[in-house]
Amino acid sequence: MDFNILAENLIEQYGLISIFLVVMLEYANFPLPSEIVLPFIGIMVARGNINFALALMVSVFGGIVGSITNYLIGLYFGKPLLKYMMKKYPKTQPSIRSSMWWMNKYGKISVMIARVVPVARTVISIPAGINKMNISIFILYSTIGISVWNTILIYLGYVFGDNLSLIAYMVKNYSLIVGILLVIVVVIFYRKKKEKR
Repeated sequence: MDFNILAENLIEQYGLISIFLVVMLEYANFPLPSEIVLPFIGIMVARGNINFALALMVSVFGGIVGSITNYLIGLYFGKPLLKYMMKKYPKTQPSIRSSMWWMNKYGKISVMIARVVPVARTVISIPAGINKMNISIFILYSTIGISVWNTILIYLGYVFGDNLSLIAYMVKNYSLIVGILLVIVVVIFYRKKKEKR
């Protein structure tokens, strides 16, 4: 069975527990794209099956638990795991390299920025573990980024209903635009910081 259909069936049948599990697995790098999963939660909210605020809180909590799982994997298994992932799944190479670059250059803020960029959203937790980022800081910045991403996608599902293809198209363009804007903001911020020094 297709992962997306399975995720939708789980959410439909088991509600909040399945939202937590599906989102946790997605943030732990299982092949469950949030562009489909989270808007479907919004559709369930629109149908009156789930409360919006509760669904959002559970999805954010699931995202944090999944992210901490990846953080711990990075912390204890480190660079050999990334090398294995890049060899086994060549398509992940650009995301892994960019995640490592962002982590090395911008540290904690890269965790928040990456949460609105496809693929990097989940991968960034591993470099954070490898770099032994303070776990409290990691959770704080992850929570902010995950909350923004999950709110937008659940709300899109709530507003646009069953038109998941339109939502996926909008999210793809949104991610690209927001990613570019955030890069510009971070670069300006650090340049000003260097000038002050």
